[in-house]
Amino acid sequence: MNILVVGSHGKTGLQIVELLIEREHNVLAMIRDDAQIDEMEKLGAIPYVADLEDNVEFAVEGAQAVVFVAGSGPDTGEGKTWAVDRDGAIKVIEACERNRVKRFILISSVGTDFPEDMPEELQPYLKAKSASEERLRRSKLNYTIVRPGRFNSDGESKHIIVQERLKNKEGQISRADVALAVVEALNNVHTYRKTFEIIGGDSMEVAEALNTL
Repeated sequence: MNILVVGSHGKTGLQIVELLIEREHNVLAMIRDDAQIDEMEKLGAIPYVADLEDNVEFAVEGAQAVVFVAGSGPDTGEGKTWAVDRDGAIKVIEACERNRVKRFILISSVGTDFPEDMPEELQPYLKAKSASEERLRRSKLNYTIVRPGRFNSDGESKHIIVQERLKNKEGQISRADVALAVVEALNNVHTYRKTFEIIGGDSMEVAEALNTL
């Protein structure tokens, strides 16, 4: 499958790219900097230099699925957050609609249901993610919205807790386990047109946990 990974050079994005390549998908890696081209090619991905604040149409053409893992980061300012996490995501969603891309996975965050209840510094990010979620649900794309808990520095455990709405909003998860959950969700019918939250845990292996949705 030809899969465009938006935000491919981020900490989670790189792990998603590596897993997809291991599973013999053709990865189209969207990056912002020419200096990242060699790294992506060494991984086995096809790099596309594009900016979410500019034209992204050419990057979407030819893709059969899109994984949107881009994020503005905590120190970029509110304007950048809206430009990337809301407007950028919506731009890619609409490009997918025009180019008949069928599958779309959006990495969002726990807390998007009630941003006003979260710490003030997180609220712009969560509101932007909430807006992109809403636009994706209104689309005809076969979407999956994955909301991880707070990232930690743990390695891959291959075990997660999955719920449509987590009771434990303070739970944490490793980037490696988020990457694995995203790749496992790609062709898992139980995740189609679903929004769910994930944290680390010893209850079930990733694929088994996703099957409970």
